[in-house]
Amino acid sequence: MTIGIIGLGYVGLTLAIAAAECGITVYGTEIDKHIKECLKKDQTHFYEPGLDDLVKKHNRVRFFCVDEFPAGAEFDAFIITVGTPLVKGAKQPDFEYIKSALQSIERVYDGGQLVILRSTVSVGTTRDVVMPFLAELCGKPESEILAAMCPERTVEGKAIEELTGLPQIISGNNARSIVIAEALFRKITNNIIIADSLEEAELAKLYNNVYRDTSFSLGNLFCMGAQKFGLDGTKVIKLANKDYSRSNIALPGFVAGPCLEKDTYLLANNMPECAEREFFLSARQYNESLEDIVVEWVEKRFDEKSANRTVALSGMAFKGTPETNDLRGSSSVYIAQKLRAKGFALKLHDFVTPPEELEALGLGVPCATVEDVCQDARLLLILNNHKGYKALEPSAAMERDDFEVLDAWDVCAKLRGSGQISIWTLGNIRIEKNASV
Repeated sequence: MTIGIIGLGYVGLTLAIAAAECGITVYGTEIDKHIKECLKKDQTHFYEPGLDDLVKKHNRVRFFCVDEFPAGAEFDAFIITVGTPLVKGAKQPDFEYIKSALQSIERVYDGGQLVILRSTVSVGTTRDVVMPFLAELCGKPESEILAAMCPERTVEGKAIEELTGLPQIISGNNARSIVIAEALFRKITNNIIIADSLEEAELAKLYNNVYRDTSFSLGNLFCMGAQKFGLDGTKVIKLANKDYSRSNIALPGFVAGPCLEKDTYLLANNMPECAEREFFLSARQYNESLEDIVVEWVEKRFDEKSANRTVALSGMAFKGTPETNDLRGSSSVYIAQKLRAKGFALKLHDFVTPPEELEALGLGVPCATVEDVCQDARLLLILNNHKGYKALEPSAAMERDDFEVLDAWDVCAKLRGSGQISIWTLGNIRIEKNASV
């Protein structure tokens, strides 16, 4: 089987290499020069456990990064893996990336190959956007087009493992499309689920992400609600969950990244005005509000006479576990942007993201270690849950009377155990430490 993948970002490259590992010949196209330069060196442009070794194994053997799909190859399917961003300044999907990806197959597409949409999209996108575009591209009626929606559902840090282990949802606009899609994905995994329609597959993927977003928002809501009584929200949630099988309240934390920050808006885009739509949007907006809560907390630590307005931020990737260097949609980056706009000097650190990528943000001075980022800073904000924080011990840069730490994910056990540093969490960020009921 031979396939073409349009877009070699996180979703496209992991799928391409997993397919090559299963014996499929893969041609991939990408417009980003940095991604192409990395692949020329048998390297990936992002951190994903095990992926570098597989790229070295299959690059230019079963996997080929090309500027254009070769006209002589007989493709069974093309897979669109580009993102669906929101329109700049609006909360509506921008389909231009998908349309551009579809346009790129014009030389080799004759209407006989299956086109699979792998991207997360609003309900109806495959039928209402992709299929008409393909029909115009090849000059055939939509009834003859072969189209499928097979959503990507892997988590960063476990993509290769999950591509072969998780159920793959497939759907098609007709029986032939489903046959080809199933044949393709059964080469990667035997765990296949066939949806009854394109729309069902689109909505299932959205529900996966919106469920997570909404569940986390409830944990954040409970956390902040407890503080209205002068109680530590994190402690109350842990108490409610402990050894009680009917309670699994999420611990407080930032909910962002390239998927969760936008997928609720994709769901709401063409959903009729209703109570359900408002509920989803409220949950998303509550998670977004945590960034402003942190910024407000930082501002309260300073007054107009403060000579040192330097804030250290550690954990710039959007999540720490599983570890990644992905800065897209990161609450840490958004917090840094808001603090910078308010005139604070910033220092930045991450356990996985290299300093040169942090420097490219243009928000502050990149540092290689937590100790370095704390030097001369008044505050330290620990903003993701990387395992490295568990081993973090007090340093001379932290053991100062005026130094405070916001351990947003409550992961710095050794710092807290030292008793020498003033440490806050999202659980008590809105109350004074001696508050009680």
